[in-house]
Amino acid sequence: MTGADSGAPFVKTGPVRIRPGQRIWLHDQGIPVFGVGIRELLIRVESTGSLRRAASDMGMAYSKAWHIVRRAEEHLGFTLLERRTGGTGGGGSGVSDGGRWLVGAFGALLDEADALLDELYAKHFGDWSDGRGDTGIGDGPA
Repeated sequence: MTGADSGAPFVKTGPVRIRPGQRIWLHDQGIPVFGVGIRELLIRVESTGSLRRAASDMGMAYSKAWHIVRRAEEHLGFTLLERRTGGTGGGGSGVSDGGRWLVGAFGALLDEADALLDELYAKHFGDWSDGRGDTGIGDGPA
């Protein structure tokens, strides 16, 4: 099957179940540097004020979160977190200006990539959305 323009009698079968997905990350010469996981981590740091709490919320060890952030910062060439040492107000972390920019820009990239994937899906698959072979063409796509 070559897509929706192949003349196949696709019919809409109900709620959309099967959709395209993507996994996008920024890499430095093949080394993954920034993706949806670290983006989510930074969003949680911004809301909680703590890398430790953000990591815990994600079910991640603090040491792993710290390592991921440090490695990303080394490759990116700027800090993602502003660290505050303890004292009367306690310690914590906040997202740097560069980190906030990266979270926003990467989020916009993901949104546009999803929109383009939806367009490509419609072009190549038409109205097919079931995934159980219930497309109106016998046993479904081969």
